[in-house]
Amino acid sequence: PDMERFINWRLYKEYSRGLMTELGCHQLQIGSWAMRSIPNKVMGHGAITYWKDGREVDDNVSCIYVFDNGVKLTFDSIISNKFYGLEEQIMGHLGTVEPEAGKYYFETPAPAPGFLQLLNQMENSLFDSVAFAGTSWEPETAKSNSGQFILGKRPEGDGTSLLLEAYVEAVITGKQPEHIAEEGYYASAMTLLGYQAIEEGQILTFPDEYKLDYLNHKSPKS
Repeated sequence: PDMERFINWRLYKEYSRGLMTELGCHQLQIGSWAMRSIPNKVMGHGAITYWKDGREVDDNVSCIYVFDNGVKLTFDSIISNKFYGLEEQIMGHLGTVEPEAGKYYFETPAPAPGFLQLLNQMENSLFDSVAFAGTSWEPETAKSNSGQFILGKRPEGDGTSLLLEAYVEAVITGKQPEHIAEEGYYASAMTLLGYQAIEEGQILTFPDEYKLDYLNHKSPKS
């Protein structure tokens, strides 16, 4: 018991910022990579609703980051439910990208072959019931779109080998991946300001001095 706070340091505010720094930093780095910018505002909420074991950090958090062009990035983490696991979704009007699955999905996938459409029409005309009354509202369900693999095939492994290969290449060539420092910096700033917004229960605006000229692909001067 005397070593509790050292062994489980992630559970205590003295040593950790909880889910925002332990998990959120990775997903928020994907967001900064996709947007190549830092948001203007952040709001959030967190609570301890399930793991009432003496921890001080929240067991569930939710943050909304707002960019100046209206794009929003949301981060949610609930460690009392594992149904969805860990995933990222980049959604736009043309489609969706799921980096974890290595897939992309178009909003309007290519239509089925004409012969298949004809068979479907014939089947529907023969077997569909005639509705005389219907519900005033029906929930929209996920589209039956299997998507396409970004690399043309199913990813091998969980990406660990790709990270190792990139690291070895960087060591050999002496060059780090482009903008990796900016992405890490933005992820850190977004993580800490998101945590602050949760703690203070306020909408926080990102200070201008936190913003780099990342959008124009220029690295900051050291």
